[in-house]
Amino acid sequence: MNLSEDRILFSRIAGGDEAAFRTLYHRYNAVLRGSVRKLLKTGEAAEEVLQEVFLKVWIQRETLEEIENPAGWMYTIAANLSLSQLRKHAREKIRREISATEDIQDHHDFSEGFYAKELQGLIRLAVDKLPASRREVFMLNTQEGKSRREIAQALDISEHTVKNQLVTARKFIREYLEKHTGHSFPLIIVMMLLNYSKIF
Repeated sequence: MNLSEDRILFSRIAGGDEAAFRTLYHRYNAVLRGSVRKLLKTGEAAEEVLQEVFLKVWIQRETLEEIENPAGWMYTIAANLSLSQLRKHAREKIRREISATEDIQDHHDFSEGFYAKELQGLIRLAVDKLPASRREVFMLNTQEGKSRREIAQALDISEHTVKNQLVTARKFIREYLEKHTGHSFPLIIVMMLLNYSKIF
């Protein structure tokens, strides 16, 4: 990875550049996943951590220009979140083995991962509010991975209609999240959370 390029990306993201955020996501998603999975041993736990890492990048974007080493900063966040996951699982195992009356919960560590899950819940609510025909098009695309042409053929509608339905659905979901959180999220974050959440 190129340090100067990463710092330029961080600078652009600090200004709200979603294209720069997409570039950063595609540049680091796979390599961070590999590192996190080595620590956590499961793909599901690794995905939870990655969601939190990229959410933190976007939500804290106004501070990104101050970061000298973007890659190191993201790796540190990923490592800290991974350790929180490990501590959480260790506590859960201990709780199953000791008296139910003992309270060993660390509230700070247990809050890690909550924000992504909260957003996933809001996404599910937003999808439920889509008109039935639009929701069907959206689900075929996002959950079954069908192309616009395949959806058009399956539903006997035009590809242009499919495209319009998808654009409108994504716009509605982004606006729904912004209304309920006060934050504007890039489409790639929405899709990342959507593809991982259990909508069905």
